[in-house]
Amino acid sequence: MLQTLKIENVALIDKAILNFDERLNVISGETGAGKSIMLDSLSFVFGGRADRSLIRSGAESMKVEAIFNNLTKKHIDYIQKQFNIDTNDELFLSRELDSNGRNVCKINDELVPVSTVKKICQLLVDIHGQSEHLAILNNDYQLKIIDLFSKKADDVLSILAEKIEKYKDNEKQINLLGGSEVEKQNLIDLYSYQIQEIENADIKEGEYESLTEEKKELGLFEKINECLRACYEASGRSNFSETASEKLSSALHAIQPIKNINNHYQELANRLNSVRLELEDINETINDDLNNRAFDKERFDFVDSRLDFIKSLFRKYGGDFAKFSQYYQDIKIKLDNLINSNEKYQKLLLEKENILNEIDTIQDRLSNIRRDSAKTLKVRIQEELRALGMPNAKVDIEFGRIDERFSINGYDKVEFMFSSNLGFELKPLNKVVSGGEMSRVMLAYKIVVSSVDDIHSIVFDEIDSGLSGNIATVVAEYMARLGKNKQIIAVSHLPQICAMADTNIKVEKYSDRITTHTRANILKDKDLYSEIARLMGVDSDDLGLSVAKDLKEKSDKYKEKIK
Repeated sequence: MLQTLKIENVALIDKAILNFDERLNVISGETGAGKSIMLDSLSFVFGGRADRSLIRSGAESMKVEAIFNNLTKKHIDYIQKQFNIDTNDELFLSRELDSNGRNVCKINDELVPVSTVKKICQLLVDIHGQSEHLAILNNDYQLKIIDLFSKKADDVLSILAEKIEKYKDNEKQINLLGGSEVEKQNLIDLYSYQIQEIENADIKEGEYESLTEEKKELGLFEKINECLRACYEASGRSNFSETASEKLSSALHAIQPIKNINNHYQELANRLNSVRLELEDINETINDDLNNRAFDKERFDFVDSRLDFIKSLFRKYGGDFAKFSQYYQDIKIKLDNLINSNEKYQKLLLEKENILNEIDTIQDRLSNIRRDSAKTLKVRIQEELRALGMPNAKVDIEFGRIDERFSINGYDKVEFMFSSNLGFELKPLNKVVSGGEMSRVMLAYKIVVSSVDDIHSIVFDEIDSGLSGNIATVVAEYMARLGKNKQIIAVSHLPQICAMADTNIKVEKYSDRITTHTRANILKDKDLYSEIARLMGVDSDDLGLSVAKDLKEKSDKYKEKIK
């Protein structure tokens, strides 16, 4: 169950700590006091949408922490195996969002993606927001309700998903073989053309890089000649000044008289001679280059054209030589498969038909499970509705088929049918249900489904919308019944539900002359009676408090009776 919720810098809340009972917890307060902030905080820490506008004015970030305890072995094993998170029967969640949108989620102080938080929390808590009133009117959601109630549908849906993946893989393989005969021949023609184009191009490895360098050199022909000529004149031949070669010869001549004095001077003479010889060799090479260089316009045009051609093929077939070559090898294999594919193609077609038949069988099985489940579900919901003050309520679930042969959810489509009045025919739920009736339909559904699921905590956001009078009392009693086996956290405006709570939390707004705050306090004794009186619309005087206390005592007696 959810034991503790810590909130920091969320909207009007600078800091709040809420400790919840394992049974029925009711959050109440004036309109606008900040009850919705509590639910927004819950949704946030459980992996919901991160909204920076919720960060308290003047704060850099907001943070929400939640502590779950008494986790079942099933939940512990799932968390450890599926997400590799080490945990015992207590789970610590935290999530922080700063003004730059940086989002940090942790489970047991270990960083995790928000998707992991969301998946784990879906196992532990069911948040019933006001939007779910509308969700139950949606046919896809109605189908999920049936699957959830059946407890057998999930396994069949998993098998169906595997078969559909197998079907998709089969389709890919058929498409690789060309699909239909016309499509296959079109691919044969295309691959044959591409292979011929690539082979005729005869592009060699490294050719593009080599031609790129050659084009660069041809484009700088005059610059290269100018530099070579200047180098030659400076090092070995000049009509204007002494060259480097001549200076080396002079240096060698100058050291000759002393070279025999010791080995050091002999070594210097030898090194000067080696440099002179190397320089003369360089001069000869430069001279040969100058004499043999001539700009070849035809070669330049060929290199330029060849490079453009290679670039166009690289763009067409991969981007570089490696990808170009790989594409060539791939389409040769594909072409060979297409030409010799008839036997394999027929085998895949047979396999496809077998998979489709298996999918049909699985969908039939799923549909039968759903229909059996729906028979029980509609009776159970109808019974709960009658106990919730709707004695003439009738519920039915009609089945139809989608237009496609199959889908990931099977071929069923359903419509919840409803009538609340004697003598009126059943019509689609979304056509006839009123606001107050919707609240009771949702509560009846939650009561029925909660008896078969593994979720231990349910959060209700104003499930009592549109209710009053005796029906409000009936709903309060039902909330107490539900709280016997589940932890319930409910936002409510009804005194009957507030009086039925095991823990009452009041949310209120106040100012400190500087800014506005929201705080949440657990109510006891007189404070609790005062809040019940406020919800009843009576003054918190002695008489009002007496009436509220009487309602609380009656509620406590009811809870004792149903223990």
